Amino acid sequence: MFKSRFFAGVAAVVLAGQTVTAAVVPAYAVAVPGGQTLVQKDPLESVLEDLLLVQSQYSDTYSEPVGPSYDLDRQERDPNLSSAYDLDDRITRGVVWIIQSGSNECQNSIRPEYRFDCLRNVLGRAASTIENRPNYRDAARELRSLSRKLDGIVSKYQDRSAPRASVGQRSYRAVSKANLSKARSEASAAIDESVTKLLRSAGNSEKRKTHYSQIATAVGSTKRLLRS
Repeated sequence: MFKSRFFAGVAAVVLAGQTVTAAVVPAYAVAVPGGQTLVQKDPLESVLEDLLLVQSQYSDTYSEPVGPSYDLDRQERDPNLSSAYDLDDRITRGVVWIIQSGSNECQNSIRPEYRFDCLRNVLGRAASTIENRPNYRDAARELRSLSRKLDGIVSKYQDRSAPRASVGQRSYRAVSKANLSKARSEASAAIDESVTKLLRSAGNSEKRKTHYSQIATAVGSTKRLLRS
């Protein structure tokens, strides 16, 4: 009799705990007897949600950095917001999403002469997401290198009389229209070189090749915004 009452009590406590958890955290919802069935939502159902997970993952000992997440000048994501993880599909999809969505914004929001600086910013933000992840460091280095090359191209051909173009909280410099063709040629060559280095840096690891090739493809696709 005592055992029956004991196990019945335990079951009631567990069931009550699940009901409270379902109400607070929908991702852990369960079917409650006599009540409404709460359907579990897959937190990875979209690339956008993957990216949010990537950028919200911190180590257990991580402390919130002092100051803004974006450098006031370059407006890139603080590399300290990243933590150390192995190669992961969510991480790779997040980096690809940053590059693709960022380049689309550059193409659709501002004129061609501003897109070099915009792409420079996008690649810098993508690099900062994975710079502290050991198995992504080679990829991050290539993204950062390409970002700096674009920065050099913009500085070299900058139209200092042109106002900055603003997209949200970020602002971008313009290259002079007279040098637009030269800037495109140099940027295109830099992108091709980075794609090649990304593929080579994967080494003999099939797993690294899978992840690095996705990033390389995303980088290569950015050439279209320079041509339009």
